[in-house]
Amino acid sequence: MMAGKKEVVVLDGGTGMSLVAMGNKEVDNDPLWSALLVKTKPEAIVQLHKQFYESGADVVVSATYQASIEGYVKQFGMTQSEASQLVTEGVRLATRARDQMQQQTGKRLWVAGSVGPYGATLCDRSEYHGNYAETMTKGELSEWHKVRLSAILEGKPDLLAVETIPVVKEAEAILDSLKSFPQCRAWVSFQCKDGVHTGHGEALSEAVRASLQCDNVIAVGLNCTHIRYVTPLLQSLSHLDLRVPVLVKPNPGGVTGDAVSDSPLESRAREWLDQGATWLGGCCHYLPRHIAGLRHFLDSQPDVTLPGLRL
Repeated sequence: MMAGKKEVVVLDGGTGMSLVAMGNKEVDNDPLWSALLVKTKPEAIVQLHKQFYESGADVVVSATYQASIEGYVKQFGMTQSEASQLVTEGVRLATRARDQMQQQTGKRLWVAGSVGPYGATLCDRSEYHGNYAETMTKGELSEWHKVRLSAILEGKPDLLAVETIPVVKEAEAILDSLKSFPQCRAWVSFQCKDGVHTGHGEALSEAVRASLQCDNVIAVGLNCTHIRYVTPLLQSLSHLDLRVPVLVKPNPGGVTGDAVSDSPLESRAREWLDQGATWLGGCCHYLPRHIAGLRHFLDSQPDVTLPGLRL
């Protein structure tokens, strides 16, 4: 590789919103979100993952962000064992799409098993503030996550996407759970409410520093955060001596969402690269076509090599 080349990874966009855009309106306002279709329309999920790969994503995340054992038991009246198997199936749908696309294209592709916050399963938008962590011990959070982590890892993802985490305490709890899975590699990305802080109010720099105490962590960053906050957040990390890639998966308008056409990823990508981010993608409202625009831009940059992922 030429000196000065940036090893860049293209991530996918928003799974749930993209499924809705494909016509799966039942995902909207369902307590399982995209995880609903693992049971009801698995082929739609495979199709979406393949669309993201076709659009240039090197990595897709599984439809397990809002999946939980309790949620599946309640929604479908199944046993805990059956619910656990359904969580695993959410990852297997992604690996099936990956395998089909690798065979078709000859390219190396990856799957990240999505590990969303506990608050996402409460369906009260508490993943945007993390206040539930104030009434739960770190041990309680860790035990809750460990059960789901085991089911996700049963699907054999290439790595975990510990994503949209609003509070440092929960990130630490999840990483404590990973001690039971020492060979597992993960990224940790935080939901942020402004240009400095996580949803709960800690400095992102402190959240990142805490995450890197775990040897399983191979990338850190932010996701499901308004695109206008990305650059100041990256600047807030500039004093850290980070030895791992920095990841960015913003949304175009925070919780409510704005017109994506006003915030194309490729319009900010150069800025983010210059601030040190090298794993780039989108979150809510960013569809396969938006990832294609990002990939096209990155392919045109002379100082970028793709994909820059080594596991």
